Amino acid sequence: MKDNTYKTLLLTLLVALFLFLLHFLPTFKIGDTKLREIDILSDLARKKKVLEEVIPSPKKPSTVVAYDKEGNVIDFKEEWPKGTERIVDYSAGKPGGLDHFYGQLNLLAQKQAVGRPVRIAYFGDSFIEGDILLADLREDLQKYYGGYGVGWIDAGNDLDQYKHTVENKFTGLTEHMVKKPASYDVNQAGIAERYYTMNGQATMSYAPFSLSHDYSRTEKWASTWLYLRSKGGANVTFEIDGGKTSTQRVNPSAAIQAVKMDGVTSHATIKVNGSNTILFGTSQEGREGIVLDNFSMRGSSGTTLAKLPEQMLKEFALVRPYDLIVFQFGVNAVDAETTPERLKKYMANMKLVVDLFHKCFPETSILIVSSPDRGSKTSPDGTMKGVEMLVGYQEQLAADCHVGFYNLFRAMGGPGTMMRIVDEQSMGTKDYVHINYKGGKYVSERIFKSIVAGQKNYLRRENLTEQ
Repeated sequence: MKDNTYKTLLLTLLVALFLFLLHFLPTFKIGDTKLREIDILSDLARKKKVLEEVIPSPKKPSTVVAYDKEGNVIDFKEEWPKGTERIVDYSAGKPGGLDHFYGQLNLLAQKQAVGRPVRIAYFGDSFIEGDILLADLREDLQKYYGGYGVGWIDAGNDLDQYKHTVENKFTGLTEHMVKKPASYDVNQAGIAERYYTMNGQATMSYAPFSLSHDYSRTEKWASTWLYLRSKGGANVTFEIDGGKTSTQRVNPSAAIQAVKMDGVTSHATIKVNGSNTILFGTSQEGREGIVLDNFSMRGSSGTTLAKLPEQMLKEFALVRPYDLIVFQFGVNAVDAETTPERLKKYMANMKLVVDLFHKCFPETSILIVSSPDRGSKTSPDGTMKGVEMLVGYQEQLAADCHVGFYNLFRAMGGPGTMMRIVDEQSMGTKDYVHINYKGGKYVSERIFKSIVAGQKNYLRRENLTEQ
């Protein structure tokens, strides 16, 4: 029997060729009626156009220019090891970019004294709550560059008790925070968008987290700090290991004040008595090395930071200077109905945040860390619609503000990462939004490698300029 299968295949190819040629057929009229354009490739073209519209591609930052002592341009190119996500600096060397932070890290790497800890303020949402992610990032940075202590602890935050880096107890305090607007007055707030009023004597105690020894650098510290505003004056008593105590008088003032007790310890108790006194937080830290402060706010998109009082932030810049401020938000700004218009409005509000902090911390480096992946079972690639769009707008924001940008979405693994690491490696919860401590370690390793690579690029550039 004769096989005519080839005829069917030939006919299919001819039809496909005919339809393809129709794509190039110009439109024409019959009478006054213009016939519709025939374009079988329109869906592909439209999809490409939509992607171009909603995922902006900021122009690449200018090549970092290095000059020798005679003012001659040196050929310099950044080096990022394979598998290490680049930290893009859109500052062109101006304040707000990464040079200040890298310069401080470089001093630590070369064992030179800075004169104080190199401090990082890391703002984020529930993705970093309970020191998830930041516990490992802090530990790695302190092991590499030096430093001890967990850094900032809100004075009376119940959530601090869930950290795997420190155990703390408190009495005599009432919390006021931006997420509880009924009792919150932004004019009283501190840098963490929280403040604590006193009910008689306030007592706060701190010790290493007894159930974990994964974070050895936070098991001891050399300085215990308290940050407060006391319009009526206050007495602050510190107690640390060895029975050592120190009582200090805080004079009445409307400004943010800081008091501390030096002494290497693993335990500390702070007691405060005073009238018209508001507490903000404490800090456990070394006298050199890295300090990483966790400013997490569950459910936050970050925009409320723009409402913090400018004067208060400037006062914090004096009593607790930072070398790097990180903003990692976005998960709470997207959902399945996200549109470019919504994200543009969100970015405009986040620009107010960046501009405010840059004004109040003018020499501090600023880094925008993109939204991480957010999983979706209904999405073809496993990532919720809108996440990649958001990441594109966040990079555009960094370019517009002339600060640093880190693509955490891509560093984690790109589309589908959250579903993969949760389902296959148990690194998070089944909402495909939150990671656990195992997932935090996975993410922090990537950020740590990028920071070290950025500092080494800075060192290479500085060495070339000195030749």
